[in-house]
Amino acid sequence: MPDPSAAHCIRRLPVVPLPLPRESLLSWLGHLSAVYEVSRTSMATACGLLRPGDNVARIADSGPTSLVYGLGDEDILRVEQATGLSGDELQAMTWMRFLGTIVKFDLVKSGPRNLFRTMKASWIDPRELKFCPSCIEESDGRWPLEWCTPWMFACLKHRCYLMAACPECHTPLPGARVNLGQGSCQGSEKHRLTDVLLWQCDAEYKKWKAPELHDKMLADLQKFLEERLAWARPEAVQLRGVFADLAAMADFAFHVARPENVEGADPVVADGFTDFCTPTNPGVNPTRIAGPKPMAQTAALRIAAQILFSGDPWSAAREIVDFAARPLPVRARSLNEAWCKRLPRDTMRLLARIVESVRVAAPSVKGHDGRVRR
Repeated sequence: MPDPSAAHCIRRLPVVPLPLPRESLLSWLGHLSAVYEVSRTSMATACGLLRPGDNVARIADSGPTSLVYGLGDEDILRVEQATGLSGDELQAMTWMRFLGTIVKFDLVKSGPRNLFRTMKASWIDPRELKFCPSCIEESDGRWPLEWCTPWMFACLKHRCYLMAACPECHTPLPGARVNLGQGSCQGSEKHRLTDVLLWQCDAEYKKWKAPELHDKMLADLQKFLEERLAWARPEAVQLRGVFADLAAMADFAFHVARPENVEGADPVVADGFTDFCTPTNPGVNPTRIAGPKPMAQTAALRIAAQILFSGDPWSAAREIVDFAARPLPVRARSLNEAWCKRLPRDTMRLLARIVESVRVAAPSVKGHDGRVRR
């Protein structure tokens, strides 16, 4: 049964804590539930995000019915009446705020079952979250929506990298629904026979020690991205090509770059990319086994920025792998296969030569007679 005290608190107190600029809907809801000391479900019902009988999946971090993708007119009206927030303030806490910039316009016309797929095609997984422990301590557990994207990887205020896993036991963060202000690491181990708890980490999220940021290249890139993520959507739609270009070149890096291509990066980033480039099974491309972890994504973005902002992306990309050579280098074949199935979308003309060359460079080998064979 939902706790009716949440609705009572909302009516009794004249002011509902307002969302912070750029705050996530899930973060705001979690903060409210902590302030009023009620469950997240009860608070969501009191705020109008849930109607009696609604499935709690509507306040999940993803899924076909999740409100994180955007609120409908009826949802907005209920929340406006319950909290006094405007429709624009509410939509700014969902992925609709980035529509046409880092989120493809396809999100509007996608059916419920395709929403998550559309976000993944935008290079975003709504379930993922990284955070700065110092920011969490200062904001009482509240966090911006950008922390769920690969475009935010560092905190320039505290000169550190955002964290997605416990520095002590390496347990990944549970997801975007986590209570960062009051929660702690859930890492533990049980006896394999008796199921008795052998140890539990319990390190408070806001007490985690984040790796320091010293890499000027990544600091400059983060400033560049952060400034553009903050632009209002009507003016920011022109940025779609910038984010699409970086995503395409990051995909390029995932397939063909090597650890030496992140020389000069901070150790935590270099090590993350080295781990990504090391196959779990010999001969198997790591990109086919699992998606890249946050630090590997950061390393790929670093490589992508070096290519994109070099002044001559074609030459910079060929320094990593000569994808225009015949026969095609073995490590470039997986990229060719990936881009033949799905070409990068929304990229600007600057990358046209690279994308087209990768696409048409069909895998080829030399025969025993030395001739190139398809």
